[in-house]
Amino acid sequence: MNLMSIVYAADGITNKALGSSVPKDSAGGLAFYIAQLWKTVVIVGGLAFLVYLMWGGIQWVTSGGDKTKLDEAQHKIYNSMVGLGVLVASYAFVRLVSGVLDINLLQPTFEKNF
Repeated sequence: MNLMSIVYAADGITNKALGSSVPKDSAGGLAFYIAQLWKTVVIVGGLAFLVYLMWGGIQWVTSGGDKTKLDEAQHKIYNSMVGLGVLVASYAFVRLVSGVLDINLLQPTFEKNF
């Protein structure tokens, strides 16, 4: 029995280094990790938005009329809104590309053509 018959006799080549949460189909590699990274960045960005917005709001309330503290608070709130805009724009971009190309970028699957 030669090496080629062993390779073709198997159901497929699997990478044992990948964890059990990674799909074993053809999209279980880099595409899966990129999608997971994007989801994680969006979640962390959303949490950072909330924290930064509340921090700016608390700073605004406790500024006591001090112009510099009030400006600082307004900048924090403005920057948090810009961050939220970036997150929404990235989600809209993913949805647009998914709709135009008719593929799900967040759960990529590739057909086997062999």
